[in-house]
Amino acid sequence: MDRCNFGFWILDFGLSLLLAVVILSTIDIQHAHAASAAPTVWEMTPYRVQLTLAMAPEPELTPRLKAAIEARVVERAEKAVGSAWDLSVGPVPPELEAKLLAPLSQLAVEDLPESLLESETDKLLLAAVHVTDGGFEVEARDFDLHTRLAGSTVVRPVAQRELLPDEVFQAVLTAFAPLARVEKVEDKQVTLRLRAASLPPIDPSIAFAGPGDVFRPVLRFNDRSGKLKKLMPIEWTYLMVEHVNAAEIACQLHTGLRSPLTGRRRGNLESLAVLVRPTGGSTELDLRSRMVNNDPKTVRPMAGYAVYAHPAGSPETVLVGRTDGDGKLRVESDASPVRILLVKHGGDALARLPIVPGLFPRMQVEIPDDDQRLEAEGIIVGLQEGFVDLIARRQVMITQIRARLEDNKIDEAKAMLDELRSMGRQEDYINEIRVRKQRSLDEDKRMQKKIDKLFDDTEQVVIRYLNSAEVEKLDGEIKAKSR
Repeated sequence: MDRCNFGFWILDFGLSLLLAVVILSTIDIQHAHAASAAPTVWEMTPYRVQLTLAMAPEPELTPRLKAAIEARVVERAEKAVGSAWDLSVGPVPPELEAKLLAPLSQLAVEDLPESLLESETDKLLLAAVHVTDGGFEVEARDFDLHTRLAGSTVVRPVAQRELLPDEVFQAVLTAFAPLARVEKVEDKQVTLRLRAASLPPIDPSIAFAGPGDVFRPVLRFNDRSGKLKKLMPIEWTYLMVEHVNAAEIACQLHTGLRSPLTGRRRGNLESLAVLVRPTGGSTELDLRSRMVNNDPKTVRPMAGYAVYAHPAGSPETVLVGRTDGDGKLRVESDASPVRILLVKHGGDALARLPIVPGLFPRMQVEIPDDDQRLEAEGIIVGLQEGFVDLIARRQVMITQIRARLEDNKIDEAKAMLDELRSMGRQEDYINEIRVRKQRSLDEDKRMQKKIDKLFDDTEQVVIRYLNSAEVEKLDGEIKAKSR
């Protein structure tokens, strides 16, 4: 083989090798994309749902009607929801029979029988039918057994008996609260992954989550076998949906806590979120002081504290009101499902509290007892006003002394200098500040730090502006003029 042919052979071999590398790389990239786009087990897992229906003991509500309603709900679920629900109908537990006929909003997760809580069921959908003067009333409520969180109660009036089967299904569907997993947290942006998202409803009008919806986060701690060990709902924290892309839900984090969520998965810890459905209405906010040294007697109502609010995503703040003598204030629902509350006292912001009005009838929050700081602030303001007046009079006196020196009125300048020295000394002000500081004691260490800072900052101002350098300079000018 001559040198030219050998060169072409090398070139051809190199091009073939490069082409093979490119093809293999492309295949790897395609496999990687396919793997990332492939649905996970979480997204392919349907909800194990149990429907439990209670009927009021009325002549119109017969066992035959109950059976027809249950059959209709199962049928509608199969045709509308599809494989996302593995729906079954369960009997009413004897211990819940009376409670299901009371308003479902009064039923707590703790009221559910242990056998039901420890079952393989993910969702317990409770429904109740009552007779009213205008016809009937259907109630439905979602109990997420995986997170032990109860959803909002859905109430639907029904005019005709024949409409009850379809109305019960609509109430149950509306009450259903999807479950999601916290996938990623970046500052205020949270990505959720919706369970059963790869099993979309057959009816395209059904969307389990959409923009404007709100999720409530909760941490679930499991033991080695996967059984529930502890649940920790994250208070004063909500995730508002911005947009939905298949299984991924992009949310804005609104919280009154520092770093309440993390996207990292650790051992047997599940970081989850359950959709909440605001029903309007209001929530009573109950402000209490923080307990000091584990002594319940130190807790007292925070009366007269101002509460401001602005919608999530908007800086426009309005005054909601001031807490009454018992430290309580009613917060009404707004156009935005999440309202951000700002608790202020004496111009100082003490707490930032995201809230969904109407989701809970009452919410209690412990905040620092700010009365002692406010009293210290009043003392500081009084000291500062006197100090500012003294500085102004000193400047006037200094100007007058220099004017006397220019007119060669040395004796008058000396007399005015003596008066200037007696007007107020730095040591006197610093001693007064330190005495007041020692008297302003607070059992709350964090609040004591704020109080101490007020006095320390004032002391630094006195040291800076009330010094003897200017007086000594004037004394030197008078002596020089005398000579």
